[in-house]
Amino acid sequence: MEQEQTSGVHKIGAVLSKRGKVTATGNGESRRILKRGDPVYVGDVVSTVRGANLQLRMEDNNIVMLRGGSSFKVDQYKPDANATRVKRFDYAGGVLRPSRRRQLSS
Repeated sequence: MEQEQTSGVHKIGAVLSKRGKVTATGNGESRRILKRGDPVYVGDVVSTVRGANLQLRMEDNNIVMLRGGSSFKVDQYKPDANATRVKRFDYAGGVLRPSRRRQLSS
């Protein structure tokens, strides 16, 4: 249902888990409260209130974790295996912790 409301906008990930109030605001859209499994799209500003936590699973299986009082926006996202990948994140403030699913070998 959310996909229909944001037609023409690319899904970049989904809410893996959350605690507390977490919202997303798209370009020219009203704020929506996110729940587990909800999609996040290019151009969304995802925000957490103080005391909230959020884990987003991006389309390339990376996980973005936000703590309370944080805002996160993805302007461009094109995950692919080629060297032409484009990822641009704008981080407005708060605590951001990147996480990797695979460990790099040394």
